[in-house]
Amino acid sequence: MGDSVFGIVAKVGFDEIQSPWYAFDVEITNRSNMDYLVDPSQIFIVPLNGKNEPFNGDTLFIVDPEAKIQELDKKLAINKARQKNQLGISLLAAGIDIATGVAVMSDKNPRNDNFRTDLLPLAIAAGADNKFEAIDLNELRDTWKSTTLRKTTLEKGYSIHGKVLAPIFPDAPYIQVNIPVDNDLIRINFMQIKYIP
Repeated sequence: MGDSVFGIVAKVGFDEIQSPWYAFDVEITNRSNMDYLVDPSQIFIVPLNGKNEPFNGDTLFIVDPEAKIQELDKKLAINKARQKNQLGISLLAAGIDIATGVAVMSDKNPRNDNFRTDLLPLAIAAGADNKFEAIDLNELRDTWKSTTLRKTTLEKGYSIHGKVLAPIFPDAPYIQVNIPVDNDLIRINFMQIKYIP
């Protein structure tokens, strides 16, 4: 479905439900004579009743991809700091394990013969968890960067395409996607049909 305002053309297609989100494909084309700022954080949905009136006054903004990418960058930075700390902990654990072994071997007390520390394997395992978390976060960040509609200035004659995520509102018969253009809105309605299994 599509509509236009002031030479800005928006096409929106429902993609899927990724609970708790609706996923929409959005394409915006600038056919005006000026540059247009595409800002996904300003796109919102309005649940509508059967008369195409606001269902209960809710305005639900889509997930801001720039904020999400920044959040993932912060998590990656925290993970990187954990990995650096983990290296120090692993070296300390290895030192404790070696020192304990030397102390037991040089001690003449037979009660200490079975005394051992196994801190290094635990420290290594914790470090592996940090590495796997970093891989997952990197993949998620790359997905957000490459597939979502991103904030950008769209020059005349150009278009941009990407996905947006909006909160699910299952009780409304219709969902209206609203894309601000200057002081106006491009409004595109979608009917929700519930299938009972």
